[in-house]
Amino acid sequence: MKQLRVCVPSIFGAILLFLLSWLVPGSGMSGAVGSAAPAPQDPSAAERDRDSWQQPEKVMDAIGVKAGMTIGEVGAGNGYFTFKLARRVGPTGLIYANDIDPNGLQNIKAGARQRKIDHIVTVRGDVADPLFPPGVMDLVIMVYVFHELAEPVELLQNLKPSLKPDATLVILERDPGKIHSTSGHYYDRDKLLELVRKAGFELVRVETFLVRDNVYILRPNSL
Repeated sequence: MKQLRVCVPSIFGAILLFLLSWLVPGSGMSGAVGSAAPAPQDPSAAERDRDSWQQPEKVMDAIGVKAGMTIGEVGAGNGYFTFKLARRVGPTGLIYANDIDPNGLQNIKAGARQRKIDHIVTVRGDVADPLFPPGVMDLVIMVYVFHELAEPVELLQNLKPSLKPDATLVILERDPGKIHSTSGHYYDRDKLLELVRKAGFELVRVETFLVRDNVYILRPNSL
């Protein structure tokens, strides 16, 4: 019993010291004794890094994204490009964000609410059809998507009805010739153009100013 009377205050003292280390600013202790907790990661750091090499504003300039346009994005994912397109077209424009993943579409909806953007419409498509409404698109874009498509020719054929007569299709893809470690995962230029031609599109031009990617600007064949 004598030993118990000595230890109990010591135990309570140690607990009190530990709790104070969490409450007192600048104590040098947080989470674990003798080590500082890691600083929280900036959630926008990855986006800023991608902005630096993909240059979305310059891409939108090159492909002619303007206020008031209606744009379809195939494979929008979590909305990296979606929100940039929405800002550029403004409230008089409209973005149709397509994906087959409902979780990504939910993230876009949540992001739109947070940013107070009400001109984004999410569209859950099929693997071979984006299910865009007919005849409304000024432009359709896909960013790092084309190489992932299970049925690329069929999907391009099925998005054609959504295009206005003077609309363009834009495919932004990694160029294996620029980043050799990706060779075999992304299509090279010849293979990509072979597939889009099978789907009934012709090349207008290729923008090559990005360090990793190419921007293919296409339109449906006139035949």
